[in-house]
Amino acid sequence: MIDWNSVWKLTLLASRQGSLENGYDKEEAAERYDRSEIVRQDGERRAAALEIDPSWSVLDIGAGPGTLALPLARRVRQVTAVEPSLAMVKRLEMHIAEEGISNIRILSKKWEDLSDEEVGEHDLVIASYSLSFLDMREALLKMDRLAKRQVILYWFAGVPSWERIRVDLYPRIFGREHVCHPMSDVLYNLLYSLGIYADVQVLQGTAFPREYESLEEGISELRRALGLSDQEHDGAIREYLERRGRLDGERVILEDDTVYVRISWRVR
Repeated sequence: MIDWNSVWKLTLLASRQGSLENGYDKEEAAERYDRSEIVRQDGERRAAALEIDPSWSVLDIGAGPGTLALPLARRVRQVTAVEPSLAMVKRLEMHIAEEGISNIRILSKKWEDLSDEEVGEHDLVIASYSLSFLDMREALLKMDRLAKRQVILYWFAGVPSWERIRVDLYPRIFGREHVCHPMSDVLYNLLYSLGIYADVQVLQGTAFPREYESLEEGISELRRALGLSDQEHDGAIREYLERRGRLDGERVILEDDTVYVRISWRVR
């Protein structure tokens, strides 16, 4: 029998080369994510599509700047936002103050480090594009334990566009293949092995294209995303952007062909 938790763990470690750092710990990265209008609109749309009751409490794991927590707080009794990045918490607190919201509780810790008592039970538990847990089995079991009604996970199928960049450029720049983060196939099989038979829905209309004001900005951003400290490989990045990107005047756009999925189950 396949140990899907080990498959998840080993694949995750290989994809990060052993590092599990949060890329949004830095103020600049958190601010850049927060100011994306596309991300905000997608969060509003997904929150509006949820069938929830005003009396419910919702747990949002990996809440970021409030992409789902803020619109959900307008629809439910209470939201608990779990977010380990202090830079993201700062953005979330700013939005809470701006909107005068009083029903969001923030737990600024990693999901793995929170006890059941600290979090408490919630009607609905959500983890939106935040499943970078080394022990996924325990992370999922805790979600299932603390959900009174339903758990909803948002994740990816196939090779996401942000992984495609690495798949395409790693061999040329680093001389090795890039191992992708474990995707929804591993997640579904892990849930199945736990006796959780989830529904899987491919999301329609969700896309987050990368837009750069100029080719030079695109090169700089991909250099940062690839962890490069100098301009040695700028030629390869430029060629990649010219080949894969779409020009809109001076702007360069990398289209997003990622398949986004929603995995959910009712708690028994």
